[in-house]
Amino acid sequence: MTCEDVLDLVEPIAAGDEPVSDAVRRHLETCPSCAAALAGARRVEGALARREAPLAPAQFVSAVQQAVRRERWRSEQQVDRVFNLAIAVAVLLVIGGLAAVLNVGSVLSIAGGAWGVVASVAVPTLNTYVAAAALLVSALGMWWWAEKTWSEN
Repeated sequence: MTCEDVLDLVEPIAAGDEPVSDAVRRHLETCPSCAAALAGARRVEGALARREAPLAPAQFVSAVQQAVRRERWRSEQQVDRVFNLAIAVAVLLVIGGLAAVLNVGSVLSIAGGAWGVVASVAVPTLNTYVAAAALLVSALGMWWWAEKTWSEN
């Protein structure tokens, strides 16, 4: 083991973060320079351990909390934007579906008789309205859930 290897380990060994391996111990027994570096690091660690930890500045805690709140708010804003975009797309799809159903109904009413129109338009239209209503209810439910979840946090 070289002096450079041991000197890289002196501070962690002095702090108690690194155990002393046999190779390091043998090097320290034969190298007075590295042994002196370890002794000096241990004296510094001892002096630091005897001192009281300094208190954080008065504004430190409030500044960190404010930074955390600001970052959380930015994250919530991003979630809100994506959610609102998804709701807008869903509403456009529902409106587009209704327009398509109404357009198909008018084409079929022109082409066929009254009973043919009722039979061919009412059934698909009912399914479309049910699907659109389910989509709208699920979107509103997701919106309610997201608002409730984010307001609790």
